[in-house]
Amino acid sequence: MSNFDYYEDFEALLNEYMPVKEDEEIKTKVTGTIVNMDRNFTYLEVPGEPKAVRVRTEELTGYTVGDEVEVLIVSQAEEEDSLVLIGSKKRIDMEIGAEKLEKALQNHEIVTGKVMKRVKGGYIVEVYHQQGFLPNSLSEIPADQGDSFIGKELQLAIKEIKEDKKGKKILLSRKELVIAKELEAIDKLTLNEVVKATVLEVLDFGLTVKLDEARGFIHISEVDWKKTSDLHKLYKAGDVIEAKIIEIERDKRNVKLSIKSLTKNPWDIVAENNSIGQEVTGKVTRIVNYGAFVELLPGVEGLIHSSDFSWTSKKVNVNNFVKVGDEVKVVITELSPKERKLKLGIKQLSSNPWEGAENKFAVGTILTGTVVEVKPFGIFVQVEEGVDGFIHNSDFAWSGNKRYSKGDKVEFKVVELNLEDQKIKGSIKDLTKSPWETALENYKVGDRVEKEIKNIQDFGMFVKLGEGVDGFIPTQLASRDFIKNLKDTFKLGQVVLAEIVEIDSEKKRIKLSIKKVQLEKEKNENKELIEKYGVSSSEE
Repeated sequence: MSNFDYYEDFEALLNEYMPVKEDEEIKTKVTGTIVNMDRNFTYLEVPGEPKAVRVRTEELTGYTVGDEVEVLIVSQAEEEDSLVLIGSKKRIDMEIGAEKLEKALQNHEIVTGKVMKRVKGGYIVEVYHQQGFLPNSLSEIPADQGDSFIGKELQLAIKEIKEDKKGKKILLSRKELVIAKELEAIDKLTLNEVVKATVLEVLDFGLTVKLDEARGFIHISEVDWKKTSDLHKLYKAGDVIEAKIIEIERDKRNVKLSIKSLTKNPWDIVAENNSIGQEVTGKVTRIVNYGAFVELLPGVEGLIHSSDFSWTSKKVNVNNFVKVGDEVKVVITELSPKERKLKLGIKQLSSNPWEGAENKFAVGTILTGTVVEVKPFGIFVQVEEGVDGFIHNSDFAWSGNKRYSKGDKVEFKVVELNLEDQKIKGSIKDLTKSPWETALENYKVGDRVEKEIKNIQDFGMFVKLGEGVDGFIPTQLASRDFIKNLKDTFKLGQVVLAEIVEIDSEKKRIKLSIKKVQLEKEKNENKELIEKYGVSSSEE
């Protein structure tokens, strides 16, 4: 494919710039003397030629009246009832220029051209008085800077010269020259070299800079060890800056630089001078929902998580502890320079009340505290600064509904200790024996008791044996006789005599029998009758 494929879409534009071919019959070269010059036209007197020769003054820059000049007669025109010959100095210059261009093409010489106009797809450039086309793809001119190149002179290579009936078409290129200069400049650079660079453009994500003929780029992350958000506030085009070369990609003509590398990594400084557990001073830079950031050095920020402000407060409002701009003393709790990770704490400045908790608050320990919070499901009791215990409603008492208020003094036994989550669960009722334990001490199988009926159901009756402990009399054990409906025979509050026939420790259940008492009574009565009369009650 010909390089003029770039060019064909612009033939119409180029033809506009090409001199029109005039009358070939009178076309000849003459040498004349300038006799008159005005703003638009210059007139020559040519020996042996009765007609004046008129040339556009713009073609005779540098000439003055009396100078001799060679021109090409291209046509004639009527002027004030007389004929004048139309001459062109530019046509001769173009012929000479055409020869120079052909020679430059053959010898691969570099030529100088002036950018005349920006057109769709490229630029019209004048070289040796010839109009050539410089495509965008071969121009190495940034699209947003194209207009600024109009009127500038550029070093160019001639890619191709093509001639047809419409004239010469010249394809130009700047790309090879720019690339060659860039590579030459890049080859002079060395890794880690500190250089001066000129800012070409400030972008949201970095700076494009010029290093002699080479271009470089400084990513926003390489501007400062400290996070940078708006480069436009720091730099402008034309600024001369110092930076270190951190990467050279010759094939891509890419040079990466760093400004922050001119100074030592502050994370390394912090790591060299500090350690975990050390107290340091920093400045609060940001407050977020989950904590606050504190700057130890420019570029080094650590987080104080909301959980690291206080040993005592469950829910921390960070604004109650610090404000942006505050100088604060903190303890380093985690330091990983490679990961740029730093955790800090304020509560670590004081002793942890949970230290030794496995001994101080061991399960079974009896503690005393003050009710600091009352919830529908239980109470929180402060044992000491930073240590709370929780007591559920069900652990207030073995029976009844005990209530507590904020400020009440409470004694309780530790029934559960969670060191990982720093939680204590307590019980007040466990300070005394359970009703069941008392019942086991007071009752055994075979004991007879007289107790009130407290509940009658179809399947049996419940009698109260003690506070929180009931005994159960099944229907079949309620009487020696069959009873269809217990409520027809027994009443609530009635005192009955029954014998304990079963104690189930696992199920915490005591079963009693009235029937057994009745049968035992009947048996004894029969025995007495037999002993006294020789007959039983059943024989009477």
